[in-house]
Amino acid sequence: MKSKVVKVFKILFIILAILFVLAMILFAAAQIYFSPTPESKRNNSVHGVKVNIKVSNDERKPIVRTFEREKFENFSEKEIVKLRDTIAGRVEGDIPCIHLSEDNKFYVEFINKGKVYEPEIPRIKIFVYSSPFDDNQKQRVIEGELDRLDDGRYYFETKRYSTQFEKYFMEYLRIEIYYTIDGVDYLSTFGTVQSNADDGTNFFDDENLEKPIPPEE
Repeated sequence: MKSKVVKVFKILFIILAILFVLAMILFAAAQIYFSPTPESKRNNSVHGVKVNIKVSNDERKPIVRTFEREKFENFSEKEIVKLRDTIAGRVEGDIPCIHLSEDNKFYVEFINKGKVYEPEIPRIKIFVYSSPFDDNQKQRVIEGELDRLDDGRYYFETKRYSTQFEKYFMEYLRIEIYYTIDGVDYLSTFGTVQSNADDGTNFFDDENLEKPIPPEE
């Protein structure tokens, strides 16, 4: 009888130990899932090629992913969806914001094997996702080229691309940068939001405009 009791206790101990380990794994996974993307995973390089991006006057770094363009264009739909989810960040506030009333630019530095590189006329595509439910055109695509500052940095000046229905607005931009280094075509992509609201603005105090303002030209 005593041996049976001991056996039952051993089984219960093993079950409790397994449940404890599972609980710890779930806790760790939740911590990772609901935490901002760590600095070490915010930017990657391919063959020593990467881009460093500064968004407006925001100190947060965007989540950047770089690929050989040919490989990117052969991605499956599932891979594309996963990529877009990644660069959009894990939690609210994980990615920077273009503060249009302060600095409406993002700045790009190209790196090749640890050294600054200056490719010829990098091109970009901006995929705009507006938040207002009453904006019929949910996505717009803006194409252009990066400009140069006097110090040699590349930059692009953004505008409000969606119809503005309220005093304060916010829109999400998914940006693709196309460039060539050492004869290889690359694509780097990242996500950012942009808004006309200053830091600390309470969007619950927002108010509808009497007349919607069309996108800036």
